[in-house]
Amino acid sequence: MAQSKVRWQIPRLMALVVMMSIVPIEAARAQSRLDCSTAPPLQIGVSAGRSSPYFDLAREVVDGERNASIMVRGGGQLGGRLDVPIAGPWRARVEGSRASWRVERQRYDDGFQLVASDTIGHVEARQVVATIGRQGGRSPLCGYVLAGGGIYSIGYRGARLTRPGFALTTGIEFPTGDRGAIQVDVQLHLIDTKSRPPVSGSAALAASLTAGWSFRF
Repeated sequence: MAQSKVRWQIPRLMALVVMMSIVPIEAARAQSRLDCSTAPPLQIGVSAGRSSPYFDLAREVVDGERNASIMVRGGGQLGGRLDVPIAGPWRARVEGSRASWRVERQRYDDGFQLVASDTIGHVEARQVVATIGRQGGRSPLCGYVLAGGGIYSIGYRGARLTRPGFALTTGIEFPTGDRGAIQVDVQLHLIDTKSRPPVSGSAALAASLTAGWSFRF
């Protein structure tokens, strides 16, 4: 069930990421090398937003109940990041974040009509991700696309899974004052879970929309 849910969601989420990626890539081709052709200086910042997971919980960590279903809903995400210039438009990022995903139980009657729903805890998700990519566009508004991977930790009711995964980020950035910058990102994460508790299925998918502020040194 987790596998089918992940396969169904991947095309929709990838389409969103690709659509946001087209703007900075096409703008980079159209503009001269002077526009967003040099990555900004070293930056450190924070971000906040909303994260949404796509996977099922393993039977070992949920109480089986007749005429009921368990779903993992989205929740808030907080993080910190370090952006490092490499050369020309190329840049790298190291980011750590934490999200809390609400676990919802829905109860149905014998006619399969929803009669009640309640929250039965939260999945705590943590990640440390390193990505690299390039930026483009027309200054002062620059777009960027970053790809890489990291380590993901997912925990629920005493069961915790730590596994590697793939990360893709597309975003836009514009300066605020002499030292500040605002960043808006869409992130997609594909986690290799190996069908281990608390996750049912070999992969978990998570997507997030965040906004952050960075200080430029």
